[in-house]
Amino acid sequence: MNPTDLMNEIGGVPFVDDTTFKPKALLTAVAIVRRSADPTAYGTLSEYLDPEKAEQVFVRQAASKPEHVAWGELSADEAEEVERASDLVVSAMPAWAPLFRMPKRYRRMETSISSTSVLIPQTIYLGPGAFKDEETLRETLIHEHAHVWLHFIAEVFDLQTAQAPHDYVLPSGTPNKSYRGVLLAAHFAAAAASALRRRREDGDVQGEERMRYLTQYLNGCLASLSERPHGSVIGDLVQESLTRRYHELAEAAAATVGSGS
Repeated sequence: MNPTDLMNEIGGVPFVDDTTFKPKALLTAVAIVRRSADPTAYGTLSEYLDPEKAEQVFVRQAASKPEHVAWGELSADEAEEVERASDLVVSAMPAWAPLFRMPKRYRRMETSISSTSVLIPQTIYLGPGAFKDEETLRETLIHEHAHVWLHFIAEVFDLQTAQAPHDYVLPSGTPNKSYRGVLLAAHFAAAAASALRRRREDGDVQGEERMRYLTQYLNGCLASLSERPHGSVIGDLVQESLTRRYHELAEAAAATVGSGS
């Protein structure tokens, strides 16, 4: 399968192409890649999608090793907050239900807001900043789920070329990012802004300013990627979907300003 065939098979980009994306198709492709890397590890394809078992495949087979952070389990109250916030996200974006139900595990870290790593599959680290308030937690969960799903695509085909530099700067000012890292940031912004747009359409206007900020952040990421294009075939296809979503979001943001609301 080549990158274009993969994109056709999975129906587009998760959190962006909501009406066509096929989560099961991408999960199957990921499981096959993991089994190909470590054929005798587990007896069934589904076991390769278990986060703990998948991590062992990475430990044995990955060329790079992750930077581990100190972590513990979520408290009962935190786990309940995560479940409630996830339900709120999915109630606003029903097409995302399978994306939030994929096999994963949460871990509590003591600093920062949140983190994921392609080398620690399907593992979402949540720091104290994630629990600042419900809005923050909702966006944080969208942020990290978006990363996990784009990491899935990157497992099958890398998002950047081998020559891609690691000196991109995010619109927030964060330096030393790879092309892949900027694409991940753009994808998160598109997902979070899309959720806020849907909520606005449903009558919830409290996130309008944040939606406009995320839309401009997405635009900044896309501009950076376009100035120095080092995407692989699959990376370029992801960028094309994100560009389409940006134009939709920009139009919605303009309509918001024009309405005076």
